[in-house]
Amino acid sequence: MNTIKKIAFSILTSVFVFANANAGELTVTGAAKATYTILSVDGSASDDDAGKGIGIANEFTLGASGELDNGWTWSMNQDIDGATVQDDKSIVLGMGGMGSVKINISDGGLQKNFSSSQSVYGTPVDNGEGGTYTDAADTGTMNSVRYTTPSGLPLDTVVSVQFAPYTGAADNNSSNSGGALNTHFDDAMEYSVSMTPMEGLGIGASYFDPDDTSKGQSEEGGAYYATYAMGGFSFGYGKSYQAPSLNTNTTNEAEYYENDQWSIAFNVNDALSVSYEEIESDKNYETSTADVTMEVSSIQASYTVAGMTLSVSTEEYDNHDYTTGNKMVETNFAMAIAF
Repeated sequence: MNTIKKIAFSILTSVFVFANANAGELTVTGAAKATYTILSVDGSASDDDAGKGIGIANEFTLGASGELDNGWTWSMNQDIDGATVQDDKSIVLGMGGMGSVKINISDGGLQKNFSSSQSVYGTPVDNGEGGTYTDAADTGTMNSVRYTTPSGLPLDTVVSVQFAPYTGAADNNSSNSGGALNTHFDDAMEYSVSMTPMEGLGIGASYFDPDDTSKGQSEEGGAYYATYAMGGFSFGYGKSYQAPSLNTNTTNEAEYYENDQWSIAFNVNDALSVSYEEIESDKNYETSTADVTMEVSSIQASYTVAGMTLSVSTEEYDNHDYTTGNKMVETNFAMAIAF
C-alpha cells in the first residue's frame, strides 16, 4: 500500500516539471431539468406518503482545455449548481502513452455500483426520494489524485487508481487549503477496471479500501458488472457489497449490505427508449433473524425531441428504508434541456 502511495505522489510531482501551457479554450456547458414527482403508499400508516412536488434543477460547468509545449494535454472543469455553489472541480493532465493524472476536488469516485444499469431515466434508487438504499462507498466526495492507464491496451482495458490523502468532505477547497477530518478514516484508496472482451460486451469492477481505524470491522466495499448490447436491446447485471465500520461490542448493527441489480432497455427508434430494472438490497445484521431485503422495480420511458428529453419513471418499493412491510410508489415526470 505504501508503495502505491509513493508512486502516486511521484507521478503527481513530476507532472508539474515542464514548460508553460499554451493558451487554452474556455467552454460553458450545462443542463436544466424540471420534474414533477408523486409519492404514494399502499400499506401501513408508517409508509412514505410525501405527496406531490415540483422542482427545477440546473447546473453548468466552466471548462477549459489546451496543450502543453511537450505535447501533453490539459483540461479543467468547475461545476456551479443551482444554489450557485462552486463544488466539483478537477484538472486532468493527459500524458500520451503514459496515461493521465486527474486531481479531484469532490469530482467523483471510481465506483461501478450502477455501471450495469440500462434504465433510460436513471437507476431507480438514485431517482427522486430514493430512500435509505446503501451501496458500496467510494472516494467520490473526497479530494483525491487519480492515475488512469493509456488507451490502446488489450481488450480496451482501462485501469484507474485513486488516492484520497484525507477523507472528510471539503467541496470548496482552494489552493493552500488544509484537509478535512473523518471520524473513522485517515485516507483511502480506490481501484477500478473495465474492459470489452468482445463486441457488445462490457465488464468491470471496483474496490474501495479506506484506512479505517475502527476496531471491530474495517469498512470496505466493491462492485462488479456486465453489460451486453445487441441490436436495439441492451442488458445489464451488477452486484455490489458494503461492509460498514464497526467498533467492538456492538449490539446487532448492520454487518454488511449485498445488492443485486439487473435491467433491460429497448430503443424503439432514434427518439423513444423504454426500460425495466429490478434491484434487491439485503441488509444483514449481526443477528441473522433481523435481516431484511428491500426490493425495487422500475419501468421507464424516454423521448427526445428538438434537443429536449421528456422522461417518465415509476418505482415500486417493498420493505422501503429496510423496514419490513413498508411500501412506497414513486412516479417521476421530467423535462431536461442541455446546453
